[in-house]
Amino acid sequence: MFVEMSVCDSPNKNSKLDKKSLTPFKKVRRKNWKQEAVYKSDICKGQEVSYVGDRFIPKRFDRQNIDFNLKYIGKREEHDILETGETLTDSYWRQSGFIANINRTFGIQERRLLQFYSQQGSRSRLVDSDSSDSDWPCNPRARPHAIQNATHEMPGICSPVDYNMMDWSSGGMVAMSSGQDIMLWRNLDESTMVFSVESPTSLKYSPDGKYLAIGCMDRNYPVLDLWEVRSPMEFLVSYRKLIFKSMGYVSCIEWSHDGKELTCGTQCGIILVLAMPKLRTLKQFHEHRHKVNKIKIDPTRKYFASSDTDGKIFIFDAVLKVRLLKLGGRSILFDWHPWTGEDLVVAERSPASIFIFNIPRRQFVASYRRRDDRIVIKTVTFSKITGELLVNVIRRDDSDFAICEILVLASLNRVVDLMSHQDRGTLFLMWNPDGTNIATGGLDDTLSLWNFFPTHKRNAILRKQEQKAKDKCSSLSLFKGIR
Repeated sequence: MFVEMSVCDSPNKNSKLDKKSLTPFKKVRRKNWKQEAVYKSDICKGQEVSYVGDRFIPKRFDRQNIDFNLKYIGKREEHDILETGETLTDSYWRQSGFIANINRTFGIQERRLLQFYSQQGSRSRLVDSDSSDSDWPCNPRARPHAIQNATHEMPGICSPVDYNMMDWSSGGMVAMSSGQDIMLWRNLDESTMVFSVESPTSLKYSPDGKYLAIGCMDRNYPVLDLWEVRSPMEFLVSYRKLIFKSMGYVSCIEWSHDGKELTCGTQCGIILVLAMPKLRTLKQFHEHRHKVNKIKIDPTRKYFASSDTDGKIFIFDAVLKVRLLKLGGRSILFDWHPWTGEDLVVAERSPASIFIFNIPRRQFVASYRRRDDRIVIKTVTFSKITGELLVNVIRRDDSDFAICEILVLASLNRVVDLMSHQDRGTLFLMWNPDGTNIATGGLDDTLSLWNFFPTHKRNAILRKQEQKAKDKCSSLSLFKGIR
């Protein structure tokens, strides 16, 4: 027989553990609430108290104290990008991984003003690009952390660094020279070959890695040698072009993207455009008055730029072979954006300054400038895969010790990665042709190889681009068929 029993009558029930057995809580006003309010107002002595119903809310967050209180809600202070240190890189996950993704998901547009310390920085102007928080088109890595794969002893590699005397071929061969001989080194099997060349002044591999152009001397006459790479261990001098003695030596070399032309800068400032395979002269430019130290063609093949030791940059039309623009500065560095072909990063070594120049608009669209000489820019270069800007700087710490490091920027106010070594420093040397690895030098005469972007991810990106191109072509074919 079952007996009906209520919950409260249960003999085994623990009333302290049963929520249903507890008496419901009723929010009631305390009897002495009026005395508490009056007592609080007497203690404040002049502090404004606003009454909302039966409660009082003292105004603790005055407008003049808002800057002090902002630190408790996670507001990040602005930092000088060239004085970051290793601690600033942690903020990337909060700023880029969270805020940028939320804004992109919900379509939130916000205007960014670039602000640094008042005595160091300058404001930049908003730039129209794919992101409202960028000064150039950029797709930062999801996990920005470059990995150092290997380190090799390389005496004299950083004394001094001449970027016209080193190059990395598509076949994995690295060519270097310190002004006496030319050393060819292969990372895969660590094989090394040394060739005796009289006073080499510049060298550059062709895009397909089948030729190596070398500027050197033949007694007192400057020449341009063209080496044919038949195998990793076999080279053949296929052609030699004699340069007029009045031009001086060949100071820098740049290949066209199809490998059919060479553009060479000389000591006297003349630029030669030569046609393969006989190195026939197609055009001469007489714009520079000093030694040409860099020539680079933009990725769209519309322009090419050249700089000299006097701080002048000339921009030419690569098709019509005419001069378009002239830029001036002191100890100038530059590099083309790898996607647009219209944005040029221009930097001055000291005082450290970075400018983004847009060719069609004929104006600087973003800038950063220091007013002291504590930081020196060694070089600037773009990543061809992500569009990130690498800035190699040499700065002094509090103990007046030189620190060499590479800052990876997604914009002129955001550092996403820091490549450095505490003991030997990090000096940028060169990219490999596909943009996945970086070679750096240390102050202790070491050569380090860094994995900047995983190869399998790059291959996945290339496959997606090929698929998009195929889909576009198929859509166009379908449209033509309908017509």
